[in-house]
Amino acid sequence: MTSSRCVNKHLLALSICTALSLSTSTLAIAQESVKVELESAPLAAALNQLSFQSGVVIIAPGRLVNKFQAPAISGSYDIREALEKLLENSDLVAVQQSNGAFVIKKRSSQLSVDEKTVVDNSAPIDEIVVSATKRDTNIMDVSAAVSVLNTQQIQDAGVTDFKGLVDALPGISINSAFGGANNSFITIRGIGGADDYKPNGNPSVALHVDGIYQTSNAYLGMPLFDLERIEVLKGPQGTLYGRNTTAGVINAITKRPTEAFEGYASVEYGSYDYTQGEAAFGGSVSENFKVRVATKFEQGGGYMDGKGAGNFAGFVPEGFDDIIPAVNDPGERDGFGDKDLFAFRATGVYTFQPNTELTLRYFMSSDNGDTLQYDRIALAQESGSGLTRNAGENDDPYAFYSDEYYHHTIDIEGLNGELAHQINSDLNVNVLFGYQESEREMGGNGDGTSFPRFKYAFDETLDQSSLEIRFSDGQGGDVDWIAGVFYVSDSVDFVSDWTSFAVRSQYTSPYSQTRNSFATFANIDWFLSNDLKLSAGVRYTQDTAKFSGYNQDLDPWGTSIYEEVFNSPGLFSWDREFDDNNVSGKLTAQYYLTDNLNIFASIGNGYRAGGFDGTSIFSIEETEPFDSETVDSLELGLRYSDETISANIDLFAYNFEEMQATTRLSNDTNGRTNVGEAEVRGGEVSFSAELFSNGDQQLQLNTSATYLDTEITEFTSNRVNDIENTVGDPLPGSPELSYSISLNHSVFVSTNRLLSTRITYTYHDEETNRLNAGPGNTVPDYSLLNINMDLELGNGFTAFAYGRNITDEEYFLELNAGARLVGAPATYGVGVRTTF
Repeated sequence: MTSSRCVNKHLLALSICTALSLSTSTLAIAQESVKVELESAPLAAALNQLSFQSGVVIIAPGRLVNKFQAPAISGSYDIREALEKLLENSDLVAVQQSNGAFVIKKRSSQLSVDEKTVVDNSAPIDEIVVSATKRDTNIMDVSAAVSVLNTQQIQDAGVTDFKGLVDALPGISINSAFGGANNSFITIRGIGGADDYKPNGNPSVALHVDGIYQTSNAYLGMPLFDLERIEVLKGPQGTLYGRNTTAGVINAITKRPTEAFEGYASVEYGSYDYTQGEAAFGGSVSENFKVRVATKFEQGGGYMDGKGAGNFAGFVPEGFDDIIPAVNDPGERDGFGDKDLFAFRATGVYTFQPNTELTLRYFMSSDNGDTLQYDRIALAQESGSGLTRNAGENDDPYAFYSDEYYHHTIDIEGLNGELAHQINSDLNVNVLFGYQESEREMGGNGDGTSFPRFKYAFDETLDQSSLEIRFSDGQGGDVDWIAGVFYVSDSVDFVSDWTSFAVRSQYTSPYSQTRNSFATFANIDWFLSNDLKLSAGVRYTQDTAKFSGYNQDLDPWGTSIYEEVFNSPGLFSWDREFDDNNVSGKLTAQYYLTDNLNIFASIGNGYRAGGFDGTSIFSIEETEPFDSETVDSLELGLRYSDETISANIDLFAYNFEEMQATTRLSNDTNGRTNVGEAEVRGGEVSFSAELFSNGDQQLQLNTSATYLDTEITEFTSNRVNDIENTVGDPLPGSPELSYSISLNHSVFVSTNRLLSTRITYTYHDEETNRLNAGPGNTVPDYSLLNINMDLELGNGFTAFAYGRNITDEEYFLELNAGARLVGAPATYGVGVRTTF
């Protein structure tokens, strides 16, 4: 164990012990009074003025507040008292969020949240606040498809990184084709399945953490912990988010420090010796400064068994004795796939004055775990060339053969923050900034055998910096607007080393890429009446990229057939540039049929930046740039919510042009370029209902489903058969049907002993993982059944247990001809959590 990892684990242990020791003492900080001087005015203006004077965020939808007049108030009030005074002549109420903000909503005829005995598993939909529109907004007022996972739902689903969302939300898939488990990409609604897995690629899904854009798919494995929520904004988002959002946006929002000292700590133990610990705590350390520290570790959990080299131990191809090295036999290893992760984050919030606040975050993570490896189908099922590569597999997908056991090193470190300033009661400015870097080393092979066609070793260094400046008005008037500028720069240095028994050689491909992107954007919401809102947005983006490197066939054994296989010289270099610009936009109309029901329609577009192939530069043709991909969208939506039921329906249609994907180039080698056109048609529905509730127990139903109909309508390739076999196929990563059904039950088993049980069933239809896919590249459908139980023990302690995939279904993350990546079998775990 290295000294740095020892320090990390000691730091984690200290954090957890400190949290546990403080769990019985909670510091309560009284709500401070503020001096309020407000004249009688329209309620929207009065609420904005109160927000300005107090420094407290107040989210007030214009459709609710525009018809009311607020009375004049003067004196010292705490914020709750002031809000009650302003709202006393209306049918509205202010509900405080966990982050201290207040949401204005219709007064409910039922019991208030504070009066309920059994606490809901999730807040009513008209109290859910999201930042999908780049300002805090009630989710009912967002005219786009947004899915939200709260803290409890994240824990129940076992989401620890972006990849974990696949089985947590319908309509999301992950593809690991060509690059293995650490080189993956996400699709939403069938968009993104042909993405580039390498770190210099342009993903279709824009990942964000606390609003900071993550430029590369390399950050898919970034650990997510101590989260407030995860927002998934589906469909092209060309206005507020811009480049690389043709599929949508995912934003993970971490917890912020609170005024009162609070926190939690948890430890758990599960199947395959899996252990996890997590702790976070913080509060005010002075009148103007709040801090929060969060840390996490994961160990073990490997469910694969390595069988060594099998039939290929010591093997040398005929005629190459004493020339090509014999296949190494690493011996057997049980429990392969163990995690070894440590992560840490510190957040500080300094309030210069009531309406000026600076948030700073430092974060780091170190992942030194095993790399999930390919298994291979049973030898008896092999055919063709697979017969010559199978090391003696049986039907067990959790056992594999390899000539070495791969692990990875992934280090991420960075600093980001936000300066929020309320210039006056109707003008705000937000400045988001960030810098981060990552170093990754990993290896593997794509054949699931100890005698593969190729093995790879990747060594990558990434860094990125970004700045966004946004101006916005105070919410609640007839017109709401937001405008800003955005800049991001990133660089990638990448070394790709290959050993290929098919090519009978070793070759290397080092390259460097730098990208710069500048954008300006604006969006306006115009309330023509309390019932009708029109929205329009536009964004202009300028992209530039530089890409240079070389490829060299090392031919260490003097047996290389590199030039014959790749139809390319064994040594070549390149130095390319790319620049492009794009104008994207969106028009939306939203109509409120009642306070509980609204419908919307939107047309818009998005784009994925052009650039360069980074998958495998084996020929000069692969170094040429390709153009940006564009998607036109049409979306229709319905939102309904009352005290016990919420329902969402979305219909969508997308048309691709200049679709980016890998195909056969003019020299008949695989390369990335613009290959054609495609279309997506589909619908989504979600429904939540309180089936039963009294003072002692509650039963809730939550369900959601996505239907996709995708088709490749035009395809370009140097091979006629590829064109004929691809046109008419579905897009990769687009299961026709996926859905989730969850039952949440809470009951008091004794005084102050609340037992919560959540049962979730998810289904994921079959899907392909590449263009021109055959049966060997189509992942069968699968379903998972999970259960979670929490029992409150008193004094802030909770015991919990879970079972995931409790039916022990065999399912696969990827099929690549005879090679396959298998998902986790049935796993169980128990733990204890304390909050204070």
